[in-house]
Amino acid sequence: MDAVRAADAAWLKVYQAKDVDKTVAFFDKQGSMLVPNSPILIGKHAIAKFIASGFALQDYKITWHPNKAGVARSGDLGYTSGTYEMSFKNASGKTISDRGKYLMLWKKQVDGVWKVLFDTSNSDLPSR
Repeated sequence: MDAVRAADAAWLKVYQAKDVDKTVAFFDKQGSMLVPNSPILIGKHAIAKFIASGFALQDYKITWHPNKAGVARSGDLGYTSGTYEMSFKNASGKTISDRGKYLMLWKKQVDGVWKVLFDTSNSDLPSR
């Protein structure tokens, strides 16, 4: 469980540094993102394109905090879940903020490294 939490924290660090390659490297080769208002993003190319578009937003900021983590008895799957906050400025300079919850499913690789198999999140805010 500690290793999954550590992987989650390490991923947040590269995400906040806005390094697309290092961020995408945290995904399993079969990794997917299930984000609101978008079809499922499957594979590193689609994920990289989505993440890069977020990083390109003016004053883009994100943070998340796991409040639960666990590992299956088999030892090869784990999860983290918690809350996130993000913000950016739109084209007119207005700050857009969101907060919500997330669930990440992690897969232990042959070399023992944990990688994201599924990343999903949704907002706590009412739809606009």
